[in-house]
Amino acid sequence: MLIHYTFPTKPVNKKQRFANKNDNQLYTTPPPPANINKNNYYYFFLSCQTLTVWLNFPSYTQKDEQMNAPFFRLSLLSLTLAAGFAHAAENNANVALDTVTVKGDRQGSKIRTNIVTLQQKDESTATDMRELLKEEPSIDFGGGNGTSQFLTLRGMGQNSVDIKVDNAYSDSQILYHQGRFIVDPALVKVVSVQKGAGSASAGIGATNGAIIAKTVDAQDLLKGLDKNWGVRLNSGFAGNNGVSYGASVFGKEGNFDGLFSYNRNDEKDYEAGKGFRNVNGGKTVPYSALDKRSYLAKIGTTFGDGDHRIVLSHMKDQHRGIRTVREEFAVGGENSRITIKRQAPAYRETTQSNTNLAYTGKDLGFVEKLDANAYVLEKKRYSADDKDNGYAGNVKGPNHTRIATRGMNFNFDSRLAEQTLLKYGINYRHQEIKPQAFLNSEFSIPIKEKKNGQEVDKPMEQQKKDRADEAIVRSYRLTNPTKTDTGAYIEAIHEIDGFTLTGGLRYDRFKVKTHDGKTVSSSSLNPSFGVIWQPREHWSFSASHNYAGRSPRLYDALQTHGKRGIISIADGTKAERARNTEIGFNYNDGTFAANGSYFRQTIKDALANPQNRHDSVAVREAVNAGYIKNHGYELGASYRTGGLTAKVGVSRSKPRFYDTHPKKLLSANPEFGAQTGRTWTASLAYRFKNPNLEIGWRGRYVQKATGSILAAGQKDRDGKLENVVRQGFGVNDVFANWKPLGKDTLNVNLSVNNVFDKFYYPHSQRWTNTLPGVGRDVRLGVNYKF
Repeated sequence: MLIHYTFPTKPVNKKQRFANKNDNQLYTTPPPPANINKNNYYYFFLSCQTLTVWLNFPSYTQKDEQMNAPFFRLSLLSLTLAAGFAHAAENNANVALDTVTVKGDRQGSKIRTNIVTLQQKDESTATDMRELLKEEPSIDFGGGNGTSQFLTLRGMGQNSVDIKVDNAYSDSQILYHQGRFIVDPALVKVVSVQKGAGSASAGIGATNGAIIAKTVDAQDLLKGLDKNWGVRLNSGFAGNNGVSYGASVFGKEGNFDGLFSYNRNDEKDYEAGKGFRNVNGGKTVPYSALDKRSYLAKIGTTFGDGDHRIVLSHMKDQHRGIRTVREEFAVGGENSRITIKRQAPAYRETTQSNTNLAYTGKDLGFVEKLDANAYVLEKKRYSADDKDNGYAGNVKGPNHTRIATRGMNFNFDSRLAEQTLLKYGINYRHQEIKPQAFLNSEFSIPIKEKKNGQEVDKPMEQQKKDRADEAIVRSYRLTNPTKTDTGAYIEAIHEIDGFTLTGGLRYDRFKVKTHDGKTVSSSSLNPSFGVIWQPREHWSFSASHNYAGRSPRLYDALQTHGKRGIISIADGTKAERARNTEIGFNYNDGTFAANGSYFRQTIKDALANPQNRHDSVAVREAVNAGYIKNHGYELGASYRTGGLTAKVGVSRSKPRFYDTHPKKLLSANPEFGAQTGRTWTASLAYRFKNPNLEIGWRGRYVQKATGSILAAGQKDRDGKLENVVRQGFGVNDVFANWKPLGKDTLNVNLSVNNVFDKFYYPHSQRWTNTLPGVGRDVRLGVNYKF
């Protein structure tokens, strides 16, 4: 659940804030003017004079050996520092307050959740989404680097959670052994979190929430500058053999504005915490090094007295490195199941690019506001050699796999009366998987099988059937798998006597074509209801009851070649349907604030693709395999006075998967979810006025988690029930942010993450043979805008 705010990008004095529900403006004065009716305002807290406290997630470790980074990267860090300090002596003026727009996420009545803004990002040393979102206890990331990381939101995995960037998103994955999200925080200005099943306006597939990001504009970076163009430099050093650097140029001329931003984060193998040893006896995690490169190009125009804006952008994120076949697994010894031979490290590039055309219009007659966009989103995997990778079809030499997504969204707002807002719109998305080649002509079934630990010939009757199955698979003429989702919604928001009421209805339809040419389609209607009650000043209570659907996922892109058999879809397969009921409260008197929520969710007709990916089976099908239940709570509190900020939060969820399919296709793999322990976050920070310096501490503590997300229990490869236990851990950080100019144009950031070098395994991943969290990491970062 979500109310999405964008806060100012300048430090301001701590004052009470009021968000007008009617004109969407945020006022940063003390009590509001006499002509403002207090009953029309929500109260919420934020003191931008003090950095909103960060919570801990693992970052990168400090290594004993000397870094071997190119000199010019550290030179950029020195240049950024020198340029800023030279300017500091003559530019220490007071910062004026800006009126700040409160931007809704088109979700109607929601409980407010955590937001990361451009200012907060600039005041931290975060270089990936795991670090950037460590303020949110309901979100957890696994160990490793890049796509080794699996994400969970309230314990639910990437099968039912999206990351949306400029309202572009895809639900297809390259391979179930790697995460499917790639976003460079350097290119975004705001990140928010939607939890649980979304309301009617939440978009396609909103069954378990989403992380929503918006890329930075030239207009955002021009704030605080007294000219129409500018340059922004950033550079950072991590004690874990990591360096980052980037530059942005931006400007505005007349009605037009433009931006080009480039960023690189070059990270070597990281060290885990104290006591960790890899298979070779070393301290680093093998094959965790990544060279991350990204850029964003944007051009926009604003016309019609500011009522119309068109933006064309292209963003590209790329990870380069030597990667293993199963990215989320550690490399084991010769007697382990995951040996170096089976992991077959090879050079790989994983790329995500998005071309987006967006339009925003206001005062269009009956339409008060229109947000529309059309996008082309591509995910690409390049491997230098997949000869030892069975998932990829054992292709010798270079291998390319692509997922192409094209989509459009049209979201309208119309005011029916002074107190009633009508939201309505349509969503469209088409996805296509493009393997390098179809290899079903090479499909074969072994003539031997294992019995009592020995290889023996199969019975002649079975061999005869296998030869017939081979003939069936080889006879197919395979085509690229595709899926099309379309949706339309209508949602009304009405305010009356201290209540905000929301009601909506969403229609969704999907059409899936698997690579064997089989087509299945279905449609569904999903209602949503919500209410916010503000009985008195500082207090609000909320409740919602939402339904949402999610269509069948296309099979892993890397395995659509057909060499291991045909992946089809069962007749009558329909979208899984989530029902989420949630209640919550918010309190804020300007100094003390508290919030909380309790949710209970059920997902019917839970979808699953075939899970026996290692076997050569003639034809397998995606099916509705069972149902899922989840429930939990979140609580948070903060205290702010002067330069002091203290925060504490806790999150707990308990997802359970009930498999009703004979072949038990619902899985405990992290793409489905993970049983994470109760997570506590706490922080304490103080910002001095002169110098403009904040110092602070943050902690993240995860309690032991027992049990599998599978209600029937989790079995090992021999069919025996496992005693699944994820050990608890606690990680502490210290951090500092210094503004030598007294304003946001120059930030010097220092952090020591995992101060006590704790060795631990995050919970949002497999519970055995997995990657550890990152040990102690000393980080220095600088960003300067001029």
